[in-house]
Amino acid sequence: MKLALSFIFLLNVFFSQAQLQKNVEVEVVGRPSWQIIIPLEENGLLLLVKSDITKLHLFRFDTGLNQNWDKEIFLDAERSPVAYTIANDHISLMFSETSGMYYQICRIDLSQGEIIQSGFELREYFVDQDYVFLDDKVLMAGSNEKGAAFYEYNIKYDTGKLIEKDILGKVSVNLFEFLPESKLVEGIWAVKASGFSNEKKKKGEFIKDAYLIHALIDTSGNIISQKKISQFGGNFPIEGKLVRLSDGRKMLMGLYQAASGDKGVFTFDLQADEHIKTYSFATMLSNPTSLNAADLQKLVSNFKFLSNDPVLGIDKIVFGGVFYRPEYTTVTERDPNYYNPYDPYGSYGRYNNRYSPFYQNQRTQSRQVFRGYSYPTGFVAEFDLSGELLIRNRIDINQLSGQIQQTLAFNETGAVSYCLKGDLATNNFNIGTRPILYKLADDKIIGSKNNYIPSYQGVKYWYDNFFIADGSRIKIEAISVNDNKEQSVLAKKRKGKNKTPASYSQVRKIIYLTKISSGN
Repeated sequence: MKLALSFIFLLNVFFSQAQLQKNVEVEVVGRPSWQIIIPLEENGLLLLVKSDITKLHLFRFDTGLNQNWDKEIFLDAERSPVAYTIANDHISLMFSETSGMYYQICRIDLSQGEIIQSGFELREYFVDQDYVFLDDKVLMAGSNEKGAAFYEYNIKYDTGKLIEKDILGKVSVNLFEFLPESKLVEGIWAVKASGFSNEKKKKGEFIKDAYLIHALIDTSGNIISQKKISQFGGNFPIEGKLVRLSDGRKMLMGLYQAASGDKGVFTFDLQADEHIKTYSFATMLSNPTSLNAADLQKLVSNFKFLSNDPVLGIDKIVFGGVFYRPEYTTVTERDPNYYNPYDPYGSYGRYNNRYSPFYQNQRTQSRQVFRGYSYPTGFVAEFDLSGELLIRNRIDINQLSGQIQQTLAFNETGAVSYCLKGDLATNNFNIGTRPILYKLADDKIIGSKNNYIPSYQGVKYWYDNFFIADGSRIKIEAISVNDNKEQSVLAKKRKGKNKTPASYSQVRKIIYLTKISSGN
């Protein structure tokens, strides 16, 4: 009885503490594409919205979601920023075209909203993946045709140079972070070494090895030290994230893939002379119940895993993420370029209606239309400080979002917030398994109308016990180009021209920011 009363008390504490703190709306006009939230911990947050093909809108909020300032700048770069650097109450970001080549730099004063922009062109073949700002220069990490490479650009003197490294193969940058105390940059590279069945003719390419490189480099791109994390038992590490422990040790947590097709999570202590420890996705997704074999195989084979950065708690490490893939739908429509020789009036003649035999015989064409990214499920797990799995919980999400973004977040206590079919849920598996749900609308999100119904698309851990979620909806308005619509219509009717005034459609995107607290 005493245990039951204690559990009820803890559950009531969770429900009383896990609550919505505030919800605000931000409206932008144009042709909105992507939006990004940059949490600034106790200093609030920054919201970036690509409101049009040549415009970027920036909003600064405090922790109470009160707006400090908003700015709109000219920005014709297409890609959203992949990283940022915060120093001296300024944040520096870099934008680029989809194909690279031209880069635009924005240095933003967080207190006043003043923005300094500059740009440069990169002529060498280089695929940028991450970067850090270092006073008057930016050091970019990426790859060229050989393998890992850096590009150093001096903002003050408008000069740049490509720096090649001896990390050869197909590489992806998993970490690139400046360490102020040592004045070094810490990085993690995932490397895939290729082989050829016909080495002489370079045909029949295959992946013969996959491993991780952890390295420390100076601010000029010189490697000071590096360590290779190799496969063990046929399990190859393919992605790694770093968590720094309080005793000075560093733990790698990430994803592995086996030659047999098995995939899952690995842990690795950088200081210990040990091999990687692996936990299959079948294990990570088995609580509270296991997936059936067919669903598990479909998930592992057809979906990618988007992992969160691991979080250090008290005597534990929290790690997790979600599975995702792009979804498409088939649209069938009449071919406007098709000429029917049996219709004497053409496709715009008097027989152009659904009951006409000529209409019935017209040719149609089908095409694939992008619906969004599907997020069916994910998990949150806790490990001890040696990398041993303690607990794990699967979270079914069934979310559809227009961009790749994290739909699940957690803090160091294990409290979780996640998107659930367009709604927002919070939970703490250490207390109970019943989530609290928040809705932006009571309408169900169905088919092509999902963009017009308010729904949550992403959530991030903010600070202390707080999470920040973002959602949106699209509103299309018909705008007349005439100042006086009624007079224009009457004038045209008098002339025998019963035409409506010229108009155009205007897109408004309403973005929702929601601050919620976890049950801790």
